[in-house]
Amino acid sequence: MALYPDFTLFIQMANFLILLFILNIFLYKPIRGIIEKRNKEINNLGSLIEKMKREVEEREKSIKEMLIQARKEGILQKESLKEEASNYEKELLKETYKKIEEKFIKAKEELEKKLETIRRELQKEVEILSIELAERILGRRLKV
Repeated sequence: MALYPDFTLFIQMANFLILLFILNIFLYKPIRGIIEKRNKEINNLGSLIEKMKREVEEREKSIKEMLIQARKEGILQKESLKEEASNYEKELLKETYKKIEEKFIKAKEELEKKLETIRRELQKEVEILSIELAERILGRRLKV
């Protein structure tokens, strides 16, 4: 007595393959597209953050150069002037340091604001994409 597979086995296999094909078209490809889009946006925002970090480094470098230049000026004034000029030099250096520090603080605050704005925007986009993904997977609207 030989055991031969029933013809319904082939029908079940065909049904399974058709189901896989349909799921791939309507579920898996859109989800992969959403994930790819999200990854591109995250990469773009990451490169923007890196660009801003480089700008901060350049500004810090220019501030340091300004500080070095201010010190050089202070030394030259100190050598050329006597006691009265020495007092003037100290005041000038204090003002210069204060201005440089204020500029540095402003630049740092601006960068932090920009970074925070970008983080908030990215967080909103991630939340929206997460909800969309969950809704597509579940096939129904989610209450938020």
